Amino acid sequence: MGYIIRSALESDALGINEVSKHLGYSELSSSDASSKLEELLTSNLDHVFVAELDGQIIAWLHLIYARRLASDNFHEICGLVVSPDFRGRGVGKHLVQYAQDNIDGNLRVRCNELRVESHKFYEAIGFNCSKVQRVFQHAHNKLLNRDS
Repeated sequence: MGYIIRSALESDALGINEVSKHLGYSELSSSDASSKLEELLTSNLDHVFVAELDGQIIAWLHLIYARRLASDNFHEICGLVVSPDFRGRGVGKHLVQYAQDNIDGNLRVRCNELRVESHKFYEAIGFNCSKVQRVFQHAHNKLLNRDS
């Protein structure tokens, strides 16, 4: 197909933002997209890889190094999006392989329970489901400061 996979550059922010829309992520302003990418590119724990075809970003993968106090550290895919026009052509698989080739240690990914196609994708490229969990989020409010 002729695409290349490489580490992301600050100049890729708009292309990454455009591809992100295809997985239901909220659209960011140009300045927010640039700021977020710059933050990740300057982090020692994050990696962002892109697939590019003829100067256009067609996919991206965000990887983070997760350090743990009481268990082994690992790398985790925090996001992987392939533009719909390029799905089913091995782009996602090649991004994951590129990430694996550029890290030391274990690689894992969490998928929303509803994203059955994502589960099938990861299983097809060698990932195994090791556990199912719930994610709880606390909206920081006055709950903890409430008078009893």
